[in-house]
Amino acid sequence: MSPDLDLYRLLNCVRGPGDPLYKYLRASITEALRIRFLVAFITESGARLMAKPLREAAGRGARVTILTGTYLYNTEPYALEYLQEKVGPALELRVYAESGRSFHPKAYFFDFANDSEVFISSANLSWTALTTGVEWSYRLRRSLAPDDYRQFNEEYQRLLADNSIPVTGDFLQGYWREWREKNRNKT
Repeated sequence: MSPDLDLYRLLNCVRGPGDPLYKYLRASITEALRIRFLVAFITESGARLMAKPLREAAGRGARVTILTGTYLYNTEPYALEYLQEKVGPALELRVYAESGRSFHPKAYFFDFANDSEVFISSANLSWTALTTGVEWSYRLRRSLAPDDYRQFNEEYQRLLADNSIPVTGDFLQGYWREWREKNRNKT
């Protein structure tokens, strides 16, 4: 591992913009056996930033799951299409489907051969949030805080199983229509 990657594997507090979360995520992606993102929204810029490292991880056999929201229509439909196209069939892409409730979590889970970690973050999956924005994140390792990790992991699994639907062609067709309508008057 390179010295830069070692640094990003050791530090737990991430205080962008001089210390961007993206570098930590890239370091973790290179070794992860399973990758799970939980983000309130995804922009095209975030999809373009993360697609290649996620595709590379999937290419070496890592399982990749992303659960995002459509609350307030901040997730850009093209971002979902882009991730599906570029990461490929190894990507399990889902959206939160409980109506009438806000959805604003940001967490990035990584499972390794000997440990797991989750970054609890203020950063959504956008280029600005992951690279130059004022966003704070904290890495929690399963080996150092097993009960805390378990609670986050269980809640992620519950949301995925009980409150999400897969992003399909039919979903995207309807979401494009709704997104355009909601964003028509935004400037």
